[in-house]
Parts: sequence; structure tokens; C-alpha cells
Amino acid sequence: MQQDNIAIAPWYKQPWLWFILAPVIASIFSGTTFLVLSIVTADGIVKDDYYQVAKGLEIDSTLSNNAAALGLDADLLIDDVTGDIGLTLHGKVADDLNSLTLEIIHPIHQKYDQNAQLRRIPGSTRFTGSLQAALSTGKRYLVLLPRDNSWSLRAEALPPYDPLRIKLSPAH
Repeated sequence: MQQDNIAIAPWYKQPWLWFILAPVIASIFSGTTFLVLSIVTADGIVKDDYYQVAKGLEIDSTLSNNAAALGLDADLLIDDVTGDIGLTLHGKVADDLNSLTLEIIHPIHQKYDQNAQLRRIPGSTRFTGSLQAALSTGKRYLVLLPRDNSWSLRAEALPPYDPLRIKLSPAH
């Protein structure tokens, strides 16, 4: 009998083994990568007047209804280059209302949200303030609130923001 001197390669050099293991290794690597990315990159909180009822979400419209009862609306002018904000408030404006908060909310990322304090110009219904930073591209929600949070006016702003002229009104 004749013996065949065929050298058998070790297991880690067998091509069929790597053919079978390649998809498994790729799945483990990509799954671990996506898991790490989902943990490290947190989503921002989407702000609105929602509250949970059982398994659904309801929106609380009492602040908008209070603004509508007072007949409030506002004209807003934001100069994105200088950061100046001018606001004229219309309706039954209280005499002791000296400051307002303008929330500029990014719909997805909380890190782009801004709160601007607007001070009243004495003897008028005009308010002024300034932005903390220039507005980046993308849609924004604008919410105007008094210090006591008794009413709110809302609007949606789309780019370009230089200058942004928009009408704030009670949301319905």
C-alpha cells in the first residue's frame, strides 16, 4: 500500500471554517458597535405640554385657552446676526407684567434649545431681549410664557432666520 503524504492544515487555516464564522463575527462586531452608539448618544427631550393618560398622551391646552381668553397675540422679530429680539404684545396686557420668557425649542435635540428673557420697555407693550447663541438651521418651536406661567403663545419657525418675523398666537 502506498501512503499519501498529504499535509492537513490546522483548523484555523481551513477556508470553510472562516466562511461559516465570518457572518457571525461581523454580526457580533456590528451589534456591539450599534449598542455602544445607542448608549453613548442620547436623544434630546422633546418639550411640549403632554401628559400621560393610561397608555396614551394628551395635550394640556389650558395655557393656550387662558391666552385666548385674554385676547393675547404677539409680533416677534429676531435678528439672528445681532441676536436682538423685539416683541410687541397685543391684548389685555397686565400693567405689572415686566418680563417674559421666550423658549426657542429644537424639535429633536435639546442641546439647541434656548431660553431668552425679554424685558418690558416702560410705558409700552414692547419687550426686548437677546439670543444666547445664533440659531442653527432647522425648524424651531417658539413658546412665549409670563413669569407665573398663566398663559402661553406659540408659533413654528422655519429657516431662514435673518431676520425672523413671526406672529405668536394661542395654540388650538
